Amino acid sequence: MRSFVSDVVRQYNISPFCVRAAVITYSSTATAPILLTSYSSVNSLVQAIGQLQFLGGSSNLAAALNLLRSQVFASNIIRSYTALIAIIITDQLQSNSQITIAANSVKSQGVTVVAVGITGPGRVDTNFMYSLTSTNWVIQVSNYSRLVSEARNTIVQQYGCFPYTPPPTPPGPGVVS
Repeated sequence: MRSFVSDVVRQYNISPFCVRAAVITYSSTATAPILLTSYSSVNSLVQAIGQLQFLGGSSNLAAALNLLRSQVFASNIIRSYTALIAIIITDQLQSNSQITIAANSVKSQGVTVVAVGITGPGRVDTNFMYSLTSTNWVIQVSNYSRLVSEARNTIVQQYGCFPYTPPPTPPGPGVVS
């Protein structure tokens, strides 16, 4: 998992004025050991990712999404006119209303949600995973060893790099459109 995340961030120009990245780890609870403002170079970010500890146990994605919305992508942290992209990587996902509510709340903030599912037998409800994403942006791999070879390039080329599109501006007073 760490090598996959490191390989993805190595594809970007990590800096305070270009691409910024955060990492949320979650099991029964969620924490953000790497915030958007934590690292200003790809090398320091990759080094920090390499030091993250694997969390075993349950998979509280709702807590992770709520943390993403309230702290990682908080209005005082994000920059104006930038694309906000969240990539969920999970090997445990079953339909749950709390996760749906949290994902919808994140998407309502303008965050594009992409999911990568490690879809061993009975571990990931893929239909539910699709419902959590923006425009069905899902990548499925059969096991962790296939993350880099099957998911990295798709994330970097298709889902993780697109220009910010501002919402339409309504016409001013007295302007007929």
